[in-house]
Amino acid sequence: MRSLLDRVLFMIGIQVKRRQVMNVGAHNAGFITYIAILTMSFLLLLAFMGLRIGQICESNAVDELHLEEAHYAAQKGVHWFVGYCKLGNVWDFQNKLVVIDDENVEITIEADQSTDNPRHIMSYGKLKNSEIVSRVHMYVTVDKEKHMHVIKVKPY
Repeated sequence: MRSLLDRVLFMIGIQVKRRQVMNVGAHNAGFITYIAILTMSFLLLLAFMGLRIGQICESNAVDELHLEEAHYAAQKGVHWFVGYCKLGNVWDFQNKLVVIDDENVEITIEADQSTDNPRHIMSYGKLKNSEIVSRVHMYVTVDKEKHMHVIKVKPY
């Protein structure tokens, strides 16, 4: 039943809404479920992003280790060539010298085609399983007795 005041106000065109009792618990439960789904989706997205970043970092680390291994092989070739020169061996700078050629690594010494003195020579370290090659530059002088002397090594 409406009160007299409500009827008068209704006739004038003003409507007074009564407070309605609403089931607030069901409304809040739906909102909380929506927020939980949204939060869990965001956390899942963060987990996948972290996984992808981890995979990229692992791949970069493995590549860097292979490059270090190839560079170590090239440095090993330089050490061999320095000993080769100190023993008084000669080389015509035409053919490449094969230091090591096994199932995992190949180490070679090759000269530039230029005949400048000092000669530019490179030691190559090649990993066969990953096709990565590293090199170390050397500069060699040849004296009148055809003995070679390594005067400079550049490890890059």
